[in-house]
Amino acid sequence: MSLSRVARHLNSVEERRERLLKGSRDVISACSKAIMKVHTGDGAAAKSFIAEAREGLESLRKASSGDLKRYLIAAETEYVEAETLLSLAEGRALPGMKEMRVQPSAYVLGLLDAIGESKRRLLDSVRAGDVEEAERLFELMEELYVTMAPLAVHDNVVPGLKRKLDVDRGLLEDMRGLLTEETRRTKLLKSMRSLEEKMNVFEKEGSL
Repeated sequence: MSLSRVARHLNSVEERRERLLKGSRDVISACSKAIMKVHTGDGAAAKSFIAEAREGLESLRKASSGDLKRYLIAAETEYVEAETLLSLAEGRALPGMKEMRVQPSAYVLGLLDAIGESKRRLLDSVRAGDVEEAERLFELMEELYVTMAPLAVHDNVVPGLKRKLDVDRGLLEDMRGLLTEETRRTKLLKSMRSLEEKMNVFEKEGSL
């Protein structure tokens, strides 16, 4: 292969790389909007942005090959996070890696990011007084973490994996403490209301 042919080949690779990076930014933007819509309870809009991201990824896959596929990992990770967060919010089974057509590393990292992002929805549920929904989310987050934890040994293959697992573990510990305290508070308030009602009844009977 002459140097001129090498140069043409490298130029072609560089051009495709630039297209992948730009397209990835568009996919990540759509996923970020989808995640925001999940948090605001607008499932329909979230699905629309996720569909936009899915189409964008499909187009990017056609332009990628060999080593260039690694430039899709960031976009695929964000896509997995958005899909997973919406599934958790709607109580649906989580879509699999084959279903989402993403690389293994992106699938794993996206699931872990979804655990962290679910914290916001859990806190919103607590603030709204919906402890039952908060507990449901926590159980799903914890189950997902327990499933993923054994993969920590593959941190050399999936950079950042162990760090994300450590972050999620700390997050879950904090959420467990919060929910425990909130459950106690809720039970105490119910007991106080029940006692107040009994005292009111007693006072009414005593005044007869």
